[in-house]
Amino acid sequence: MDGNIRSAIEFLKGATQIIIPVYQRNYDWKKENCALLFDDLLQLETENKQTHFFGSIVVKPGKYIQEIVVIDGQQRLTTLSLLMLAIKNWLDNNKEKDDNIRLSSEYVLNTFLKDQYLDTTDKLTLIPNPRDYKSYKLLFGNEKFYDRSSNMTLNYNYFYSRIEKMNISVDQLMNSIQKLQFMVVNLNSPEDDPQLIFESLNSTGVGLTDADKIRNYLLMNEDLSEQNRYFENYWEPLEERTHFEVSKFFRYYLTIKKAEFPKISNVYDEFKQWCYNEDVDKYSLFEDINDFSNAYKTIIECNSGSKGLDSILNRFLELNVTVIRPFIMAIINDYIAGKISEKESIEVMEIIEKYIARRIITKVPSNALNKIIATLYKDLMEYQNKFDKQYKASDIITYLLLNKQGSGKVPTNEELVNSLKNNDWYNINTSYRSYIFERLENYNHIESLSIYEGLKNNDYSIEHIMPQKLSINWKEMLGSNYKLVYDNYLNSLGNLTITGYNSKYSNKSFEEKQNMKKGFKDSHFIVLNKLPAKKQNWTETEIIERTNQLIDFAMKIWEFPKTTIKEEQKEKELFIYGGNEDFTGYKINGFTFINDQYIPVSTWKDFFIEIFKILAEININPILECTKIDTNIGIESILFSEKNNHTEEIVPGIHLFLNLSTYRKMNYINQILSKYNIQFDQLSLDIEAK
Repeated sequence: MDGNIRSAIEFLKGATQIIIPVYQRNYDWKKENCALLFDDLLQLETENKQTHFFGSIVVKPGKYIQEIVVIDGQQRLTTLSLLMLAIKNWLDNNKEKDDNIRLSSEYVLNTFLKDQYLDTTDKLTLIPNPRDYKSYKLLFGNEKFYDRSSNMTLNYNYFYSRIEKMNISVDQLMNSIQKLQFMVVNLNSPEDDPQLIFESLNSTGVGLTDADKIRNYLLMNEDLSEQNRYFENYWEPLEERTHFEVSKFFRYYLTIKKAEFPKISNVYDEFKQWCYNEDVDKYSLFEDINDFSNAYKTIIECNSGSKGLDSILNRFLELNVTVIRPFIMAIINDYIAGKISEKESIEVMEIIEKYIARRIITKVPSNALNKIIATLYKDLMEYQNKFDKQYKASDIITYLLLNKQGSGKVPTNEELVNSLKNNDWYNINTSYRSYIFERLENYNHIESLSIYEGLKNNDYSIEHIMPQKLSINWKEMLGSNYKLVYDNYLNSLGNLTITGYNSKYSNKSFEEKQNMKKGFKDSHFIVLNKLPAKKQNWTETEIIERTNQLIDFAMKIWEFPKTTIKEEQKEKELFIYGGNEDFTGYKINGFTFINDQYIPVSTWKDFFIEIFKILAEININPILECTKIDTNIGIESILFSEKNNHTEEIVPGIHLFLNLSTYRKMNYINQILSKYNIQFDQLSLDIEAK
């Protein structure tokens, strides 16, 4: 590896062919970046500066002697080429404007943009990656065929417009360009590892997505022909199937493989480590990614070919509960591969839907969901092997979910009824609200109404039957206690419905709402508007009656799941910590933290000490910093550099205060986990009531 400062224009001039490999991200410099470059060039001329550093580029030799492969710096090289092309085309279009211009379009074209001796059809010096190549090539031809949506074209047009308006000559502009300098790093030794050097140069990750980094990692060390093969056969289809949500895809893919969600900020590093640990074969990995990307496509397009399955997938999309996606991906992948039947796939999805819906309705905190979903497919596989596949997948999933505790549990029927009866169903997450009322109307219908689409297009709306603004007519109907009825039932389940009439009529009298066009009597929402269509009045009595009817129906839609797996086979489930529990009145027998290793303890004090010892092993510095702060509040108040009567030494020189209730211990656990940026669900406890 060697490096030196070179004139940017001399680098272009001396290059026969500069190749941007397929693993490089698309050209994505914004207009603001181009404006900064152009302003710098003008300033170089007006202030008579001699040089301007234009960043670094890393290159290596290509397969053939004339090829230079760009490892890093393609954005700068591409931008410079676009500027040169804008100059060349401006010169072509303005030959008559100034006879004093020394620069010629032919010189710019044949010196910086093309090499006439190249054995290629277009003879271009710069070869962008395949996604940008076509747009770049079109800029050399007729303007009417330009790809107007391409970032290449946008920045080319920007440079062209600046050249048109600038107050210096094109010769002066070229003189400024000659002052641009690169640090050019050549990887010309077999020992030079392009991937390591690339990561070092991009250690901050600025501008690179996890997908960019994973693509580079998988393709960079292959020769160009293999890069192109993998890109065309696997990576490009992956981008299209995932609708370019490639970083999300890899987070879900890793979750399936590792049975834990990687941190959003750490997907690339965990993917690379997983590949190393598993010693994955690259071809087999791409084949596996290919399969799972088909599953991802099926999920986001709802095109499994099964009407029942696609309906559930569509509802998952509408709910926007993406935490369940890794498990859904795994099941759909098995379905596509023929490992699980259509009927069984639908039953599994129905259980997951009921589980999620019950939690939404009862407002169970979602803290534990990440861990539950991350391990669910792995647990399913383990239990299928344990029971020698004598139980259906849906039975096992039900069994697993019914054994969850705390914030991971399946809400009871009593909790469901209570929430349906008492919650505010108007001022909630609109995706949840739409889902609840769509299910209440469409459940078990042969021909379902397009409620989601209607709500999005404002053809339908969620409306109050007793309106938000009471007229004299409404007050008289509700009776002397109208204010109490209004306060208690306005946003209740029994007083809300879907309507097709214009929302500006929402304050009309009950009779008018019944009889107007698309009113209750004319409504095609036959479940939701059945009672409002036939009642004479709408008072507390009718609202309660309708609430109870809808609750009875809801209990059928989201019925409590049942399993045929016998109770004696039941294993004790650890309690996934959600951050809100204090465990007063419980004893602890053990716990797992970060990994699945079970650590037995006999008291909450022992548990408290062990947590801090584990954290100290991970990184002593956050705890050490706490000992240096003298305060009576917060996590710093229980960590000391000196011993006292109520402390215990957790590592040499650091003492932990222990004279605390279980409630306070858990409060400090929350604080220290937050300081370490560790999710609460990484902690699971083996507890029982005293």
